[in-house]
Amino acid sequence: MTKSPLTGMELVSEFTPERVAQHFPVDSEERIMTMAKPVIIESACPGWQIGGDRFPAVPISIDDQIRETVDSIREGAAIVHMHPRDPKTGNAQANPKLLAQILGAVFDEVGDFVTLSHTWAAHQQVDYVCETQELLELGNGNKYCQGSVVLRAGHLSATGTFHPAQNVIDGVKWLEEHDIKPIFQLYDTYVMWDFKHKILDKGIAKKRPFIFNLHLGKHHSHTIHKDPWSYLQLITNYNMVAATEPDSIIGVYPGGRNWLPIVVMGLLMGTQLIRVGIEDCYWVYPHKDEIIRKNSEMVRLVREIAERLGRRVVTDPNEARQILGLKLTSPMGSRKVAEVSV
Repeated sequence: MTKSPLTGMELVSEFTPERVAQHFPVDSEERIMTMAKPVIIESACPGWQIGGDRFPAVPISIDDQIRETVDSIREGAAIVHMHPRDPKTGNAQANPKLLAQILGAVFDEVGDFVTLSHTWAAHQQVDYVCETQELLELGNGNKYCQGSVVLRAGHLSATGTFHPAQNVIDGVKWLEEHDIKPIFQLYDTYVMWDFKHKILDKGIAKKRPFIFNLHLGKHHSHTIHKDPWSYLQLITNYNMVAATEPDSIIGVYPGGRNWLPIVVMGLLMGTQLIRVGIEDCYWVYPHKDEIIRKNSEMVRLVREIAERLGRRVVTDPNEARQILGLKLTSPMGSRKVAEVSV
């Protein structure tokens, strides 16, 4: 064995199994369970963005809206969030009959999926009952509105609709009474505290797990337009929600240029709910001017990333409902599960 000319000590020339095991027993490390839970993908299409030459990915005709939604489900989305398009004008509409027409055709083709809808009417003040009641009647139950997005008291939405505290409180009560899950939307850091103070601590929302969705990079939401602060924004707010309301479902709903890295960050942090889609996204990558061609392609991309990271993607709507605490009340007959493309 060779000795050091400086210290006279013997130098190790061979790493035996015993020495290696003593130096770094890598095989004895405990599992890190952050990403152990399954993840559910929500497809948000066609959304409200301008279509046509600016964004050909936006489906306008009834048939195209149906086909792109079916394709997105078959690529791995278990949830659909839709603002239907008027095929004559190309504009997004708050129209229960049009929404039911499109989603009904999708149900006919794929069998079953989860709907987390925008069901409040965009009047001067928010109304969580009127259009939601119409969807319940059209679906003979809640198939078209298994969950409904809820915004904080005092919010002025992009539609110009104001959300008075009492309307939100009454809306949450009414939704739960009719087996529609309130899906709480977090557009900034104050909203989690506001929901907890005005809704949760007073026992107005009762059905657990509560679902809170972090909106990042989209209109009037958490900003993610600068790195590395975009990642710190997600890390901070995700953990703020987790610490404020443990055992809740925290969704990551990104938009804008940086949506894809934030999706990956959300997957790494263990989120169980990811929104993907052209409602809030236009470019594929933050550093390239490549426009999204199809909503379903982005669903497939995120599903593949999740699976490469070892996350199991939930495609069975019954399992998704069980995780999210949803209850389907519409008679569906035999409910097949959409086959996911591979």
